[in-house]
Amino acid sequence: MIDIHKHISLKPYNTFAVDVQADFFVEVKNEQDIFDLISTDVFATQPRLILGGGANILFTKDYEWLVVKVSLLGKNIVKEEGNMVYVQVWAGENRHEIMMRSLQQWYVWGENLVSIPGNVWSAPVGNIGAYGKEAKDIISAVEWIDIATKEKKTRSNSQCAFAYRDSIFKHELKDTIIITAVTFVFQKQSSEYVPNIQYKDIQEHITLAEKNPTTISAQEVAKIIITIREGKLPDRTKIGTAWSFFKNPVIEKEQFESLVVKYPQLKWNEVLTTTWTLETINWKLEIKNWKLIKLSAGQLIELAGYKGRTEWSVGTYEKHALIIVNRGGASGPAIRAFAQAIQQKVFQLFWVKLEPEVIIM
Repeated sequence: MIDIHKHISLKPYNTFAVDVQADFFVEVKNEQDIFDLISTDVFATQPRLILGGGANILFTKDYEWLVVKVSLLGKNIVKEEGNMVYVQVWAGENRHEIMMRSLQQWYVWGENLVSIPGNVWSAPVGNIGAYGKEAKDIISAVEWIDIATKEKKTRSNSQCAFAYRDSIFKHELKDTIIITAVTFVFQKQSSEYVPNIQYKDIQEHITLAEKNPTTISAQEVAKIIITIREGKLPDRTKIGTAWSFFKNPVIEKEQFESLVVKYPQLKWNEVLTTTWTLETINWKLEIKNWKLIKLSAGQLIELAGYKGRTEWSVGTYEKHALIIVNRGGASGPAIRAFAQAIQQKVFQLFWVKLEPEVIIM
């Protein structure tokens, strides 16, 4: 029988360290726990929140809800095909540790995703990413339990509608499933390995270390990224934060060309966007590709005068404007109000809308 607890503080379960209370709280540690839970009256009658590592969420109130903490642990190699290795990882595992374990076994492709907080559960949900890589690049399949049918189901990568910090799990399947496992696909490191080192920060570290960028190993790339993050990101064990609060905005090329005249120092890169149009009469599928411009949200916030700024117990980190921190005792509403002030100022100056990467509840 699954144990459902009442009136539990969620402060230990969110990295912003916001102290709110849930009327009901349960931790599921295996699939049977989930099946037992969805058969209870509490699960059937209460609004629900599925919680992973709590690294990308801002609580703003007490909840007359059932909070389900996903803590399934385990991993195993599903199959090997040539140089490819498919590893099934349960949803409660720590993402950073999984990427590091794969590198210890000389499996590559996860090196750019090290040191990102959170559990495996949320990797496909928000299509987490950093330094030129996204979760979708190494996800083969996602497994879950369907709440309505009580069935185990699986979707392949192509069926997950992955986009920038987005997926089908934020839309069509939101609140209807509980993700139990993700299958990652890695490549065995070989002479054919090509590192993803396009970011300036990585290239600067390679130059300083006098490394050959054409022969650098995945382990060295991971070590560089960890060093970069430790140098500009706060320690979440000492200060409340979800790290990056906003997504990098993507704008039309025409808007960028107008904006860069006034702000020539803007950091940017082109991104290719694809849309599909289906003509229902003759079933013609038209695919359109066009280029958009991705800006640096951190730079926009810094130009707006918010880097290192603090209001009461909420502020932006002095080393990275994209990071909002709880300096001690800040409420969820106070953090949300500070984030909204940043959004308003950036829009006023640049006519660019910042969209939160953090889920605000």
